[in-house]
Amino acid sequence: MMKTTQSRNNGFSLVELITTIAIIGILSAIAIPSIGNVVEGSRRGVAENVVQTLNKSTRKFSHSQYDLRTTPVAASGGDEMLILRTLQWKDPDLSGELNPKGPFMKIDWNPTTSSDEKHYRAEWTGSTWRLLEPETAGAGLRIVFDGSDLGTPYVHDAAFTPIGSR
Repeated sequence: MMKTTQSRNNGFSLVELITTIAIIGILSAIAIPSIGNVVEGSRRGVAENVVQTLNKSTRKFSHSQYDLRTTPVAASGGDEMLILRTLQWKDPDLSGELNPKGPFMKIDWNPTTSSDEKHYRAEWTGSTWRLLEPETAGAGLRIVFDGSDLGTPYVHDAAFTPIGSR
C-alpha cells in the first residue's frame, strides 16, 4: 500500500479573511462609542473629586479658622480664586491654639478661571462649591485633566487677608 501525502497551505482563505475583517469592523463600531463614554465618565469623576476636595478643605478651614461664607459673584471667577487662595493660606499667627493653621488645600494647584461652557468648572455658591458641567452657564475654577495646573507652589503676599467672617 502506498501512502499519498498532500501538502496543504496553512494560510487564510479569502473567505476567512473577509469574515475576520467584517467581525473586527462590527466590534469596532460597537466599542468606539463606548470608549468615548468611558473617557467622558472619567473626566466627570475627576471633576466631581476636585469639587469634593474643595468642599472638604472649606469645611476644615471653617472648623479651624472661621466660617468661610461670602456672597458669590456669578459673572466672574475672581471670587472662586480668592476662596482658593484663602484655603491655600497658612495663618502666620502661631499662638497656642490646638487648631491647625493651614494650608487646607494643596498650594501647588494653580488653576485658571473660566466661563467657557466647554469646560468643567468649580463654582463657589457662597458657602460651598458645586460642579458646573460643560454646556452649563457660569464662571468658576477651570478643571483640567492633563496636570498643567499643578506645579509651582503659590506664595501669598505678606499683606494677604483671607476672606470670610471671624
